[in-house]
Amino acid sequence: MNFYQEQVESVFEELSTSQNGLANKEVQKRLEEYGPNNLDIARGTPKWLLFLLQFKDVLTIMLVVASGMSFLIQNYRDAFVMLAIVFINVVIGFWQEFKAEKIMSSLQKLVQSPAKVYRDGEVQEVSQQDLVPGDIISLEEGDKVPADMRIIEAYNLRINEVALTGESLPQEKQSNHIEEELSLADRDNMAYMGTNVASGSAKGVIVATGSDTEMGKIATMTQEEEKSQSPLEEELTVVANRLAIFGIIIGFLLFGVSIYRGLDLYYALVYGLGITVAIVPQALPMQITVALSNGVAKMSKQNAIVKKLSSVETLGSTNVIATDKTGTLTKNEMTVHKVWFNNQQYEVTGLGYQPEGDILDTEGNSLSQEQIDELEIMFDAATMASNAEIHPPDDEHEGWYPIGDPTEAALITLSTKLGTRSPNEDEENPELHEFSFDSDRKRMSSIRQFEDGKFLTMKGALNSVLSVTKHIYKDGEKVEITEEDKQRLNELNEEYSNGALRVLAIAYRKLGLDETDYVMEEIERDVVFLGLVAMIDPPKEGVKEAIAGAHEAQIDTYIMTGDHAITAKAIAEEIDLGHGEEVVAISNQELDEFSDEELSEVMQGDTSIVFSRVSPENKLKIVKNLKEQDKIVAVTGDGVNDAPALKSAHIGVAMGQMGTDVSKEASEMVLLDDSYPTLVHAIEQGRTIYNNLKKTVLASLTSNGAELSIVLLGLIGAAIFAWPIPILAIQILSIDLLAEILPLTALTFDPGSENLMTTPPREQDEHIINQRSISEVAFLGILMGGLAFVNYGLFASGVDGGLTESHQLYPRATTITYLTIVVCQLINILSRRYELTSLFNKNLFSNSKMTYSILLSIGLVLVVIYTPGLSSYLDFVPLPLSDWGRVLTAGGVFLLAFESIKFYKRQRREKQN
Repeated sequence: MNFYQEQVESVFEELSTSQNGLANKEVQKRLEEYGPNNLDIARGTPKWLLFLLQFKDVLTIMLVVASGMSFLIQNYRDAFVMLAIVFINVVIGFWQEFKAEKIMSSLQKLVQSPAKVYRDGEVQEVSQQDLVPGDIISLEEGDKVPADMRIIEAYNLRINEVALTGESLPQEKQSNHIEEELSLADRDNMAYMGTNVASGSAKGVIVATGSDTEMGKIATMTQEEEKSQSPLEEELTVVANRLAIFGIIIGFLLFGVSIYRGLDLYYALVYGLGITVAIVPQALPMQITVALSNGVAKMSKQNAIVKKLSSVETLGSTNVIATDKTGTLTKNEMTVHKVWFNNQQYEVTGLGYQPEGDILDTEGNSLSQEQIDELEIMFDAATMASNAEIHPPDDEHEGWYPIGDPTEAALITLSTKLGTRSPNEDEENPELHEFSFDSDRKRMSSIRQFEDGKFLTMKGALNSVLSVTKHIYKDGEKVEITEEDKQRLNELNEEYSNGALRVLAIAYRKLGLDETDYVMEEIERDVVFLGLVAMIDPPKEGVKEAIAGAHEAQIDTYIMTGDHAITAKAIAEEIDLGHGEEVVAISNQELDEFSDEELSEVMQGDTSIVFSRVSPENKLKIVKNLKEQDKIVAVTGDGVNDAPALKSAHIGVAMGQMGTDVSKEASEMVLLDDSYPTLVHAIEQGRTIYNNLKKTVLASLTSNGAELSIVLLGLIGAAIFAWPIPILAIQILSIDLLAEILPLTALTFDPGSENLMTTPPREQDEHIINQRSISEVAFLGILMGGLAFVNYGLFASGVDGGLTESHQLYPRATTITYLTIVVCQLINILSRRYELTSLFNKNLFSNSKMTYSILLSIGLVLVVIYTPGLSSYLDFVPLPLSDWGRVLTAGGVFLLAFESIKFYKRQRREKQN
């Protein structure tokens, strides 16, 4: 039943209740039927299962299998090293993903509230969880609404619904039924669980509790919505699967060939193990973790806190931002923007409740103190007809904050920033009586005591104030208002309203000595009209520039807001969301009527759209439609109504200052400064991280390709020349863990390129391992392995009597192989820093971590080769200078080949351009 469309009597009849409430016995029956007024909490993944799930990674499984093979052939050194790597990766993965599911508990905390309820005709205070449909409850200013209710009585009631609907201002409520079908935000005779009473009082009948409330529906959607896998997770899955398939096929083939060629089972297993170890990039998970952690650290310094490491890279792939308006693009702080007084229009600078700014004339000049003094009469009347306060930052608030109505706080801020408001205003001019705002009059007034008598100060909607106006203030005098004056004021009001400005009219009247009985109808008359103030929730600093930056980076931006279309579209035009073109605005009614195909067509045709008055279901529909278009979607939000969309998005971004706990728990990232520009900076950081990860993965796979090549070539050498294995499994591991892990990790610290945010984000199906990259990796890997084998073969062929495993020169031969791969890999890592630019450029030493890591890795390699005990443990021996000549020559050949590839790429790029 749509209770908001029903008369109160029909609601009572449907719920079998009355003005006196339910009987206590009936309450107990309904508690058994409907259950407690709580939100159901889904249980999270058990810790033990979360730990075991870390072993599902293909690369981890391959390492476990390889270590098992090592145990079978009693190669305990390799086995324990590989198990140590597995343990480190599993622990890091578990630590990343270990977080309790707090979304529902945050919702529960948000809605917990005692309630004043009528039971058996008496008012009782009961726990929120004991409420049932049919209960009659009472609400007052400051109360939290404990359940969804149909309002049956309301007095000056306004409810703050921003957390539920996204509407930035408190909404006026009344008890009359509504005939037409309306969205949640426009149902003015309803109050919803988790919202707050901003002013006034009310009485209502509960129509839904627990999971049946609008808050409960959001909770259910949030729990049911599965989290999207990040592009990085998808990419690593692709890499791991391709490596695993290739490794298994090659491993089985070589094992069969080894048996066929007459090798015993032991040596066949040694070759199989060598292939397995060569295929698996053991340090890659650790390097990815370091890269993402580095990104997290950088972003935290820029007010962006990332809760899940893989989310950092997801930002870099983002090509659509679906953002909330209030609190993200705008300050969620009402600010007086324009003032009209004495036939003059003025503009006010400064944003929010911080009392800093100026007032300018039509030519942009600051007013003199004398001119400001002339305006003081209007500003005094405005503040004396207001009850709000503004306060400086404190332990709980990072900036200036209001207490009371935000529009009144904007008036207080205006007077304070211009110095026209006395800090002791209420003591100097005490209030004698107040006529509160109500939805019928649409104005409020206050009677104040001045030295020269009593004055009525008034503010309200223009039509309301004009209805009781007799005079207008002009050039220091009050003159009778004319129809021409009223027409001019109405034109101004329409102009301001079309610009999404909220307009208040200000007036006053000096009361006569005999006016001591404060009867509203007799006091609120014959006022002197002073002027207009027009205010708005303004865009934040830097938002317009950030929108332009996102557009240049080919990232589409959509606004999803609970505000009206006029307000949202005006903000969109002010921040140039359409980039010079008209912004398309779509209402929630239109959105409901669209099929998925129609919505997809609209969004593909227009890259900048404002969705107004949207519900949580609407937001979720938009996000899912974008995902079906293979878009990488980032969603920003701060309210409970944003939670389902935040969780469904590839990355949810919550606001740290204005955001609810629910939105923060549903998100992967929190912006501490609630700033859209911070999000765009985070996207830039994400792109940098992806590019660095791409370099790292390709450099790592090149080395693994070389290790695979040397094992395969070793098999050929064994079959033809009866040479022993050119490199041992433990030596392959030491390449990864001693020689390349630090430089590869340093590669993830490379700064971003200058054109990073002028190029489109990568396509979702553009994998690191693709036809072009794998051909390059294969060529360089085979070249690296081939050069190592050539050096090994040249040395082995010169050994008198032939080289065998028991020969004293065998460790020298494997050391030559090892060092050739190490030197080539270090050159490979340095060259990977630049896709097209030569290694020898002015930025060669721009990454100090890279320089130090190269030097440290060389030092570690020399230590294990030239330190007795260590060298014998890894089957190394010190090399003479002649052998170093072989190694460095191979490195020079590899460098020349890499530079030739880059030269070819540059030539091809120039032809394409």
